Amino acid sequence: MSHDSDTLMSKAYSKIPESEIASRVSRLKNLLSEQGLDGALLMSVTELYYYSGIGIPGAVYVPLDGEPIRLSERNLKVTETYSPLNDIRPLGRMSSLFETLGIESPSRIAVEGDVLPFSLVTFLQSRSPSIGLVDGSSHLRQIRSVKSSYEIDLIEKAATTVDKSFEFCREIANPEMTEIELAVRLDSWMVERNHAGFITTRTFNMEMVQYSYVVSSEGSTLSTYFTPISGQGLSLKYPFGSTRKKLGKNRPFIVDTVGNYQGYLSDTTRTFVCGRLDTELRDKLEALGQIKEFLVSSMTPGKNLGKLHEEVMDLSKELGIHANFMGTESDKVVFLGHGVGLELDDLPIFYSKGPDLRSGNTLACEPKFIIPGNVLIGIEDTYAITDKGNRLLSNAPELFEI
Repeated sequence: MSHDSDTLMSKAYSKIPESEIASRVSRLKNLLSEQGLDGALLMSVTELYYYSGIGIPGAVYVPLDGEPIRLSERNLKVTETYSPLNDIRPLGRMSSLFETLGIESPSRIAVEGDVLPFSLVTFLQSRSPSIGLVDGSSHLRQIRSVKSSYEIDLIEKAATTVDKSFEFCREIANPEMTEIELAVRLDSWMVERNHAGFITTRTFNMEMVQYSYVVSSEGSTLSTYFTPISGQGLSLKYPFGSTRKKLGKNRPFIVDTVGNYQGYLSDTTRTFVCGRLDTELRDKLEALGQIKEFLVSSMTPGKNLGKLHEEVMDLSKELGIHANFMGTESDKVVFLGHGVGLELDDLPIFYSKGPDLRSGNTLACEPKFIIPGNVLIGIEDTYAITDKGNRLLSNAPELFEI
């Protein structure tokens, strides 16, 4: 790559500070020591970016002793320009990866067992049976679940862009517009305003084609593992997401939007209606608002998410919305929220067996009320857990009447 190209890329992208990378490597080494491991071999885009500052394919190897090594499959110069790591090399042949990294036998090396192809793991293991590859994915995700102030600032910027996109939605939405038309226009608006594209997830088969997920009451006939309600999508291969159904008059619809600023994600949902929301549904939305207020008052470091899940479910019964809260009957989702960060489904998971909250956790909580094919209203906000409590990173009004 030419010097001019490097200069252009430098203007387009902001580097992750060297101190951030150093802190992450230090925490990983502490984990390796605790688990009796000799190193960690990282190859997913998420972990490459997290530990080296750039997601170009290749590998990051963090040994228990010594400096981390970044291998770049191509574009070595670009990797050298943007990564603060000192030891950057070509990836070379996968068959000689252990030799390239200088990993000695015997060793126990953590890998991302949840996302790396089985064929790749077995191939690498076959090259040196005395080097044991063990699944370190849960530990790696736990490290990323606690964000620094630098990371929380990026997530907040992502959420702020989404807040502004809802104002744009108010300006353009109309009863004759289809869900997918609105979603595409909102996506375009955000990309023009520094949305970084791509919605990275950890979950197998979880594909997201839009950043702005528009579902009307009429189209809300399915639920999937990643949301309490979804539209029917655009094909039977992908039977979830926005459809070509019209928004309609006086019928609520939701806009569930994932922001992305420099790779860091936020998640916010708001209820819209082209016209007026009727009194009964307004009462239901106010009940969801009371659940949000309870969450704001309850989410503090040390609070157990499993216990909080139970408390919220009890509150939904007191408010008279439990039968349709987070889905109906057997289609209710098991969670009330999820972590957000470099992946949309970061840890922690807000469900009946959830862990204690920690300062630095960032998570999206999404109370929703659903009568499939008839009514869909909801709220979702991104929270940062602080030493003293929590901070809302999303601040748009909870209802938009157009």
